[in-house]
Amino acid sequence: VEPDAVACGTLLCVYARRGRHGDMMLFYAATRRRGVAPPVSAFNFMLSSLQKHRLHGKVIHLWKHMMEMEEANNVVPNHFTYTVVIGSFVKAGLLEEAMDVLGKMRASRLVPEEATYSCLISLSSRHGRGEQVVMLYEEMRAHGIVPSNYTCASLLALYDKSEDYSKALSLFSEMERSRVVIDEVIYGILIRIYGKIGLYDDAQRTFEEIVSAGLLSDEQTYVAMAQVHMNARNYDKALQVLGLMRSRNVKPSKFSYGALLRCHVAREDIAAAEDVFRALCKYGLPDVFCCNDLLRLYVKLGQLEKASAFILKMRKEDIQLDEALCMTVMEVCCKSGMITDADKILKEMNNGGVTMKSSTMVSIIEMYARNRTSVMQEQDSSSKALACQTDSSALNATLKSLLDTPGGSSIACQLIRKLAREGEETREDM
Repeated sequence: VEPDAVACGTLLCVYARRGRHGDMMLFYAATRRRGVAPPVSAFNFMLSSLQKHRLHGKVIHLWKHMMEMEEANNVVPNHFTYTVVIGSFVKAGLLEEAMDVLGKMRASRLVPEEATYSCLISLSSRHGRGEQVVMLYEEMRAHGIVPSNYTCASLLALYDKSEDYSKALSLFSEMERSRVVIDEVIYGILIRIYGKIGLYDDAQRTFEEIVSAGLLSDEQTYVAMAQVHMNARNYDKALQVLGLMRSRNVKPSKFSYGALLRCHVAREDIAAAEDVFRALCKYGLPDVFCCNDLLRLYVKLGQLEKASAFILKMRKEDIQLDEALCMTVMEVCCKSGMITDADKILKEMNNGGVTMKSSTMVSIIEMYARNRTSVMQEQDSSSKALACQTDSSALNATLKSLLDTPGGSSIACQLIRKLAREGEETREDM
């Protein structure tokens, strides 16, 4: 006696409920070979069990089989099916596929839950799909669904990133009217927004509200308030906030150490900045922004020996330079007479394919050429010839990169004429 769809579906549900996914998928393959289509309830059991065990690839694989059976009018997905499948596509980071399933759900006249909209909004936001985020939110509100604080946090983060602060504040007012529970994450985003638009008193008041409500526990909230004070050049207050964080035993990370470093750099406190940088190194290689902050401080205070030693350490640690850090490194090399190191750095930047603005390339070429000339004036003729052979390749490569940029030819011609005039004046002085 061949088992029918009900019998097969019952056994599949038992396998799914007990988490025996290997046996479940083997038995499911056997039912497919016999042309038996399990009922949608059995598919839902299997999909749900696979998703609970984070087997999102298998969920997607099973969904494709369901679509094949739907075309034969054997299996019709229901609300639960769509919810589970969209969730797995989102967990797998497959936005387009998740939106396709949402389209099928709409066509079936089924309304998604808030959690489904929320995960789609979050993923769309991470993919930079601002218009899609707004569309999903407005569709959800049109169905009369009240957004969760997680959904609102995703929207606020998007508005913050796109600098659409009026919409962010409007959404916050709407949240208060809808009595959406405002958590620390939302308060932290709001503090950042207040700081960016210069509403420092509002940011401070919001921070105090978090403290009085007993919600303050996240490192990012402390750092957000500290950054507001830094934007207002109140570095002592920023240090007080970060000190409060430490006093409450909130474990610091590279995130808060970076903010602390910027405070000490702004206050021109070399000793404190160096201590923080050493603490940062315990977490691995510091990022280029922190390296540039400390190096700029050395340059500003005329500590060229420390700056040169720091550059050598960065090269030993193989820290990859970005445009801003390269500019600072070249400035230190040129001021310290480290022309050979400057040549190597330029070659590495060119070979590494690091993109730079035309203005940055012009500044580097100009600074490099001037300091190279001053060094060569102090050398004998044989040293000059050797310097020309070793140093010109990096300079030429950077000049070629400038020529390859839009409008670079005109800028390069002006720069060459300027350097040529300066060279003639130098020879006349000699």
